[in-house]
This record gives sequence, C-alpha cells and structure tokens, in this order.
Amino acid sequence: MSGDWIDDGYCFACGEKNPIGMHLDFVLTDDGGITAKYSFPGKFQGYSGVTHGGMISLLLDEVMVNLPWLKEKKPVVTAEIKVRFIKPLAVLEPVTARAWVDRSRKNLVWIKSELTRDRDGVIVAGAEALCVKVDAGQMKL
Repeated sequence: MSGDWIDDGYCFACGEKNPIGMHLDFVLTDDGGITAKYSFPGKFQGYSGVTHGGMISLLLDEVMVNLPWLKEKKPVVTAEIKVRFIKPLAVLEPVTARAWVDRSRKNLVWIKSELTRDRDGVIVAGAEALCVKVDAGQMKL
C-alpha cells in the first residue's frame, strides 16, 4: 500500500474493477444534482426479503460524495452523516438515489440525498451529510 489516496477502480460502490462491487454509474442532472440507479440483490438483505439499512446508507453516502467530484472535480470525504429510514425496501426493487448540495462554505459542503422506488416514486430513505473537501494528492493513510 502506497499510502496515497488514488482511484484504483476497486471502490466497492463505484469501482468498475471490483468483482463484488455495486458498479454504480452516476449521472449529473439539469438541476445541478446527481443520480444513480440500483437494485439491491438478495445478498444485501437484512430481514428476509428486505434490503439491509447499512447498504441503503452506503448508497446514499456514495451518491453524496460523488456529487462534488462530478460537478467540480473536488474530492470530499464524509465527516458526519444522518440517515432516515422511511419505508422498508424489498431486495431487487429498482431505486434511484439522488443528491444535491444544500449549502457550502470554504472547504465544507452540506449535501442531502434521497432514495426513491422507481415504480411509484415513494421515498424510502433520506440522508444529510457534512462533507469536507480534501486534496487527494496530500492525503496519507
């Protein structure tokens, strides 16, 4: 391990090289936000047939931290996250994660996100995060 922060394509959420990853694909929207579509497979269940809340949290976090990167090429890390679970989500249910910037100040960005079922637009979870802009070239593990 070199200790430098680099994108080696193995991110569990979006890495194209990770054979067990989610392989998320992010799309910038006309309103300045970002979306990603996904269906959680059965291996990500908690209770029988229900998507594990930790996996939902991961998807919401990932769409939020990718927003500043895609819009401004500014890497951020999550400093705080608050997730609200509103409805249970069945495994294999197609969903769309959406994120948008709530506000920013200097190297801080407050981002919000929500996860909706594609079939009816019902919000199943939402999140808010305080993210910190980082200089990836200067970060060491």
